Amino acid sequence: MTQGKNMVFAAFVVVQAIFYGADNVVMKIAYDEISPLWCQTLRFGLAFALFMLLFGKQIVAGLRKSSPRVWLPVGVVYAVAFITSALAVDMTSATNAGFFISLPMLFTPVIALVLMRRTYRLSTVVLQMAVLAGLYLLCCNGGALSFGMGEFVGLGSSALFALGIVLSERGLDEIGPAAMSAVQTGGAFLFSLGGAVATEQTPVFTEISAGAWVSVAFLAVAGTCLAFWLQNKALAHIPAATVSVILCSEPVVTAIISFFALGEVLSPMGILGAAIIVGCTIAATLLDSRAEADQAEDLPAFDHAFDGAPARIEHMM
Repeated sequence: MTQGKNMVFAAFVVVQAIFYGADNVVMKIAYDEISPLWCQTLRFGLAFALFMLLFGKQIVAGLRKSSPRVWLPVGVVYAVAFITSALAVDMTSATNAGFFISLPMLFTPVIALVLMRRTYRLSTVVLQMAVLAGLYLLCCNGGALSFGMGEFVGLGSSALFALGIVLSERGLDEIGPAAMSAVQTGGAFLFSLGGAVATEQTPVFTEISAGAWVSVAFLAVAGTCLAFWLQNKALAHIPAATVSVILCSEPVVTAIISFFALGEVLSPMGILGAAIIVGCTIAATLLDSRAEADQAEDLPAFDHAFDGAPARIEHMM
């Protein structure tokens, strides 16, 4: 039963990775008419408005019953992470940016060890190295990586996304998935708006085509609202380290969609890298299920009977 439950929530993260992978292609379309930070502002502003419209009472209740120390850092970290990822794309090649932004899985287990005292397993290290090799083969696609300021900013973005995932998992018990998603989108909206006003020319909104608005709507609804909700639901049941490994499948999705939408073709080495990443995402989920099952077997019968009861009661309420 535990393994089946973990596979369901791992599937949530896979769907999130599909949305994120599609985002990278859709953003190319939107950027033809809307500058990057203004596109981010519209995306996260619309997403935050949707969350408040659908879950406003639940979000307000979740935030009121918890300390700002629980949710405020999450909003700030995610906001800066999205800003730095946008800067990385602007400062270096798409190939290099794609590689370095896709590395939260390197940082998540270390951050979880420090902040949540979670065991850093040898199997996690092996998966990290395998995913790193797969990402290199996929993102380089026959080319070579260089390292400069843009790559450094992209690596920092990965570290921030990893920190955001761990902080989200740690705070979910107090405020719930809807409120956590609202915090993430609200923080990203405010920081994107500030950056757009300070550095970019305000677009003439009436001159933006219907196609660009549809792109923004997809980014807001699927790429933000549904993606954040799926991630936060999954984090309530599977560790942040597992989530970060599964999210490494995002470049694989981007490559598949780019093949059909943009005519971009992977080299044989890129295909090998994609296969390695997919294999690692499956292995991470199975290893996490086995570890949780082993831990459950070690619990006394009385404790095992009430395992997860507080979370179930909270969801019922």
